Amino acid sequence: MSRLEKLIADVSAGRISRRDFIAQTMALGATSATLGLGLSTKANAADITVGFSFPSFEHFRWAHDRAYFQARADELGMKYIVQGAEEDVSKQDAQVDAMLAQGIQALIIIPVNIDAGKDLIERVKADANIPVISYNYVIPSPKLDYWCARDNYLVGEIQAKQALAQAKKGNWAIVSGPSGVDVARQKTEGALRVLKPFIDSGEIKIVSHEWHDAWRAEGALAQIENALTKTNNDLQAVVANEDGMALGALRALTEQGLAGKVWLCGEDVFPEVGREIVKGNIAMSAWTDLIQMGRAAADAAFALAQGKKPESNDKVTVEGVDVAGMRIQSRGVDRANLAEFLKLTDWLKPEDVGL
Repeated sequence: MSRLEKLIADVSAGRISRRDFIAQTMALGATSATLGLGLSTKANAADITVGFSFPSFEHFRWAHDRAYFQARADELGMKYIVQGAEEDVSKQDAQVDAMLAQGIQALIIIPVNIDAGKDLIERVKADANIPVISYNYVIPSPKLDYWCARDNYLVGEIQAKQALAQAKKGNWAIVSGPSGVDVARQKTEGALRVLKPFIDSGEIKIVSHEWHDAWRAEGALAQIENALTKTNNDLQAVVANEDGMALGALRALTEQGLAGKVWLCGEDVFPEVGREIVKGNIAMSAWTDLIQMGRAAADAAFALAQGKKPESNDKVTVEGVDVAGMRIQSRGVDRANLAEFLKLTDWLKPEDVGL
């Protein structure tokens, strides 16, 4: 364990105070998990260092977001510090403190928990008063400077509309991510908006709806196993917020010989899901242009660190304060358009999905 890692562990466990942690980190001149030096010599870039705090790097997509951000930061010539918090709020707090001690001029954050993220913004503003960008989620703080996020309601709408077009009516299940994360809440709400008339008429009955911390596939597996038991395997569709949970749901369906017979969707187009789409076991997955999201975050941090206004295409109002941001669009990916999707993006290669 490095000296920095030990300091982070100590402050996370409460063995030292935040003040002592920051002082020791500054004295240490600590390096981070990733310190990008930038590859270009653009004006003003050499003096800009940006921190990017991820909840973890275990989730398939975070490595891609990281790569897209770093590629754009390198183009701009920015330095960057990137760390993952292993889904631990205390560790994320400590890592951000370490970044502040190293003199970052802007912070991009994907919070482990939205409420904790709001508290973290308050501390960052009090301790360093640097710009803060919320990535993937919109942290509900009036002190937030910018955000980059998908239209999560649209994702749920895309899923629900395709389900209505292809699945049988009857017993349906909704598999949602963490209830404390706006992404999961908004995807679910988007789907339910579309489904509401059919639920109200009785054509569709939501026999199971659960929220799962950390987007756990095991939670989705257990939920769909229980839903199948409850309905004696009479389940027509499963709408999952995310691909890992869709794969968990597929395991439950496969155990009962129902793979490909129950309409199932996810979001992110994991390679495993791409393969199941090819096989016909998963109907579709929604994909957000994460290449654009990573680039937009780098561009915004670069501008804000220089006191400039970044480009935006939307805003959210938080406690009466309008916070500008970039809303990234999504599309549905299914067997019919999968090959086209692979050509348009570098997300996956044909061999990744068995094409």
